[in-house]
Amino acid sequence: MKDCLKKVYFLTISVFLFHCSMNMEDKVLLDKEQIIDSNFSQSFVENFNKNKNFSSSYNIFFSEEVDEKLISSFIKGIEFGFFSNQDSMKSKLSFIAFNEESDCSTLKARGFNLVLVNDINSEFYRKCKRRLSRNFLFTSINIDSENEFIQIDKKSLLITGKSRNSKNNENTLSLKNSSDYEQKIADYFEINLSNERVRSLRNVLKEKINFSPRKRKDIDKIFIDALPNETKRIIPAIRYNLIFDAEVLTYPKSLDVWNSELSLSELNKVEGLEYPVLLNRINIFEKIIPKLNVNEKIAFSAGFDIFFFGAKIRGRSSNFSGLLGRYEIKENFLYSKPLKFRIDLSGVKQG
Repeated sequence: MKDCLKKVYFLTISVFLFHCSMNMEDKVLLDKEQIIDSNFSQSFVENFNKNKNFSSSYNIFFSEEVDEKLISSFIKGIEFGFFSNQDSMKSKLSFIAFNEESDCSTLKARGFNLVLVNDINSEFYRKCKRRLSRNFLFTSINIDSENEFIQIDKKSLLITGKSRNSKNNENTLSLKNSSDYEQKIADYFEINLSNERVRSLRNVLKEKINFSPRKRKDIDKIFIDALPNETKRIIPAIRYNLIFDAEVLTYPKSLDVWNSELSLSELNKVEGLEYPVLLNRINIFEKIIPKLNVNEKIAFSAGFDIFFFGAKIRGRSSNFSGLLGRYEIKENFLYSKPLKFRIDLSGVKQG
């Protein structure tokens, strides 16, 4: 990518005209047997169909330190937005790679200018965030939002997946070295201790004892920070062990309805923060999003949102949510914030 990413201009391509003029009305599709779409989709469709406000030119500057696969997905999201209607195809797109050791003055362009860096600690961002004009916005695909609802205390348990950072405290259950989630969770909640006591009593008394295993009463919230393929094992493991009293809350990027095998009953009473693209199956994206992993879905959605809803984002629209939720700009850096959600037997409420 470092040598082959060159300045490219995309002009109107008539062969895609039919696809690009597609309207999203009546295009929302849910897997009714698994998850019912949230109320997010309706507002998203309305914003999509009404939007005709695009910049005449978009200049996307990529740091060479950003992962190539994420850049590829990001560009696909921009292209998808570009080919979405005839108004968007009037814009001119430029993609330019740059070295972070370069001087700030090397980035010069008119129009909507976005600088994609690896993370908030980027040296280029630090030295250039005030030197570049207001026409430049910085962003990153790797930024994890602050989880404002998550307060791990003595009555809470955080379950972390194998690929997530484990917090070293007594309120964290790491699955990093375990393949038997049901057993690990049962051990933590001391369910097996209850079973052992009953077996001992049966051996002594030589008679049948009816009982339900007692669970720890000191946990009232269970937080899950794991990949979606881990979450779809963790939640059934919690239900399997009859842990119904505790609230179940998920961190962002822990659910993915595009590749989920969880039923609505299994997800009943689950809540948390999630990026809308991972919790809403909108039919217009069905040919591309299921093929992407979670991080690629996030990158694709960032590209789509920034191009298609760029005017709303830069205008700091307070009533707008894109595929990655709400956006905010701090010190010329663009952040996406996942939305709160709650699932019950009637479906998903998000927004």
